[in-house]
Amino acid sequence: MFFAKAISAVLTMLIIIGVGFLAAKLGFVEEETEVKLSKLTLNFSVPCLLFVSCLNHINRELILELGFLLLIPALIILSGYLISIAVGKLFRIKRANFGLFCVMFSMSNAIFIGLPICLMIFGEEALPLVAAYFPFNALLFWTIGAAGIAVDVGKKEKLRLAAVKQVFSPPLIGAIFGAIFALASIPLPLFLVDAMRYLGNLTTPIACILVGCTVFNMGKGMLHLTREGKLTLVGRFIVSPLIALGLCLIFKAPAMVTNVFTLEAAMPVMSQCMLLARSKGANHRLAAQMVAVTAVVAMLYVPGLVFLLVTVYGLL
Repeated sequence: MFFAKAISAVLTMLIIIGVGFLAAKLGFVEEETEVKLSKLTLNFSVPCLLFVSCLNHINRELILELGFLLLIPALIILSGYLISIAVGKLFRIKRANFGLFCVMFSMSNAIFIGLPICLMIFGEEALPLVAAYFPFNALLFWTIGAAGIAVDVGKKEKLRLAAVKQVFSPPLIGAIFGAIFALASIPLPLFLVDAMRYLGNLTTPIACILVGCTVFNMGKGMLHLTREGKLTLVGRFIVSPLIALGLCLIFKAPAMVTNVFTLEAAMPVMSQCMLLARSKGANHRLAAQMVAVTAVVAMLYVPGLVFLLVTVYGLL
């Protein structure tokens, strides 16, 4: 059942990505429009989606049942980051790209791409687990990830208030407040919940349209991968999901936890990599290329991963 949903979800997203590609080609969506749509999604749609999903699915029993398992995402990302350092040294990644490479290798697009995919395959039951994965991803990206990218250009990065604000972003705040309202059993007017649900439903189509725009903007140049690019694909789609699956099996995580964390670990490169690399003066072209390439590869890869989970491990 879930494998069929994975195929259906990917085909659905590919169609919408195609619309985004066509819209960019026809000039309907320019770079400035992409930035504004991205801000609209991350500041309104995603927080509303996470708020409503946590409101509907978080309860004391779930938290007590999962317990330590909610820390697995941190172990997944940290393990991937340490492996990326070893891989980078082994394959002699350039010093100017080393920090960026480690981030791309180990940290995934948990919200912008991961959330819609998990939602379409597993339904709203998966969203609280996405909300559990996301803060660790954000925290490690804006701390060790940002510091590593700064070192690429010869800078020393200190923990600043701006970095803390990036961690406590609107999506995380939406999830936190949804959980608080759920655990405290605070009633909300139906019209308010419905409004947030409708806003949340904008997440998937806008995210896919923006992926299509990114692919168009990269053009044929996205196909010429450097050593860093090729190894990033290995990290994103082989090493990271294997780490996630291994840790979930070691700690005997329930099937849904294993499914979501493994898929989240196998998502594309974070789109924030491109923005952060540009702001630091690092190799933002490499980051942009890998955001586009891994987004396309992920669409083809997800059904295979779900099939593996079904047939080999029987987790779905």
